[in-house]
Amino acid sequence: MCESNVYLVDPGQEDEEGELFLEAVDELLPEEDGSWRVTSIFGEQKIVTGRIRSMHLVDHRIIFERSA
Repeated sequence: MCESNVYLVDPGQEDEEGELFLEAVDELLPEEDGSWRVTSIFGEQKIVTGRIRSMHLVDHRIIFERSA
């Protein structure tokens, strides 16, 4: 499977351990207001407001930094 888990970190947080936001994410879509629609392979959708800090696709991790 090629899906990833999305994690949230706080602004200025050094480590990228983060808080699990959504598992088995298949799709990230930018919204007009600057947020992101995140959809899992199970059809669950959530909206995250922040920026993508990093993506580790081999490790199946997408790290978002929350908006300040």
